[in-house]
Amino acid sequence: MNTPGALSALKFYSQGVIRLLIEPVLFFADLPAVHTLGRALGFTALCSGFYAGAGLLTGPGPQSPSVMALIYFINAAGMVLISSVTGFCTMVMISGKSRGFSLVFGLYAYASGITMLISWLPFMLWFTEPWKYWLVYTGFRQSCGLSKARAISVLLISVPVQWCLIYSAITAVTGRV
Repeated sequence: MNTPGALSALKFYSQGVIRLLIEPVLFFADLPAVHTLGRALGFTALCSGFYAGAGLLTGPGPQSPSVMALIYFINAAGMVLISSVTGFCTMVMISGKSRGFSLVFGLYAYASGITMLISWLPFMLWFTEPWKYWLVYTGFRQSCGLSKARAISVLLISVPVQWCLIYSAITAVTGRV
């Protein structure tokens, strides 16, 4: 393992968490200059790992703890991917902006990652989801340069589409409506 690289990544992640909590507008304004897909993937992996470990504290699942941890991890990381794909597609359809998918993935990765730190608590969903979408809105405004109306439109269209995709996937897998 490259120790200076690992320390640099750890410094970026810890500073990212602090900046997202204290000054999210400035974090997203600076994001295009410091963003890499690797950092966003690393942040997603760290936060999803934390979410998976913390999720095991909510009680026993139907499977062994290692299987449940894997399910929690895949769920957390998968939701970032699904959200970013629907958000990116919606952004392109609405604004025609040519911002890359990597940056939009970063917006969702950082917004989702910071909320994963407390969203493993079942009752916190009512606080973390609006906070996450406000962070994504802030990211679209600051990092992608969308107007208020376009940033809100992206969220108002992509979130229900995302819910429908997830519902149809659950229906297809379980066979229940």
